[in-house]
Amino acid sequence: MKKRNAVIIAAALIACSTFTSCTRIQTLLNKEKQEVVQEEVVISTPVGISTVEKGSITEFHKFGGTVTARDSVTILPDAAGKLVNLLVQEGDKVSKDQIIAEVDPSRAGQNYKLSPVKSTLEGTVTSVPVAYGATVSPASPVAVVQTLDDLEISFSVIEKYVTLVDEGKKAIVTFDAFPGEEFAATITFVSPTLDTATRSRSIKAKLDNPDERVIAGMYARLNVITTEKNDVIVIPYSAVSVTNSGSSVFVLDGDKARKVDVEIGIRQGNEAEILSGLQAGDQLVTRGQTLLTDGASVRVINY
Repeated sequence: MKKRNAVIIAAALIACSTFTSCTRIQTLLNKEKQEVVQEEVVISTPVGISTVEKGSITEFHKFGGTVTARDSVTILPDAAGKLVNLLVQEGDKVSKDQIIAEVDPSRAGQNYKLSPVKSTLEGTVTSVPVAYGATVSPASPVAVVQTLDDLEISFSVIEKYVTLVDEGKKAIVTFDAFPGEEFAATITFVSPTLDTATRSRSIKAKLDNPDERVIAGMYARLNVITTEKNDVIVIPYSAVSVTNSGSSVFVLDGDKARKVDVEIGIRQGNEAEILSGLQAGDQLVTRGQTLLTDGASVRVINY
């Protein structure tokens, strides 16, 4: 009986030892499996980067204007009567005091010598609003003469922006007739008063290099440069995240993304001046930043 009990106890001890070993082995396998799973869960976000550099940035405001002649006069006759001679047509060049038409002021039963109509300006005839044989008076325009070799761009600035445009400021001008081309211009005149009816100020600009293709009457789009800075940190504004707590960007820190608070200066289009938070040489995340959190793992790819 005692021998039988000993056998049973020995078998139980062997079984217990075997079960314990299996349990330990299974525990080690489960732990290793969990570590592998944890390693597989770590995902790196693909991002695009660019090196932060110093550069130049300008701030400008947009206005619309019209190309006009610097000088323009409407020629009026001295006497009322019938227009018997019309000596010019649109496009003709005329000199000052040149006779461009003649008016017969005679009345029934009375004969007077013809009254000449003279140009008061040297330039080009741009309009002849009357026809031969018409009856005119001293208030009837006979022609318009302009100095087309000296053109200006006239535009108005509403009261809110009058302090932004001063004489001498530079502008970039474009015309619908020449898509893709830009023309440099300078503000040459700023009205000393404000029009009380329109609450605006009259401004004039001239092209730095006159172009014969630009003619009076063309519509001009002006980008008047109000601020210009050089040797400052400039980055794409699309890389900036703006929230109620402020502005921030992500920079590359090894294989991690680090969130950096920044202070924005002037901005134009997709360019922004950075006053603080970045320095030249930083690796700025410019693509994929909307998917990042501070400390997130990243991998750099070429977009």
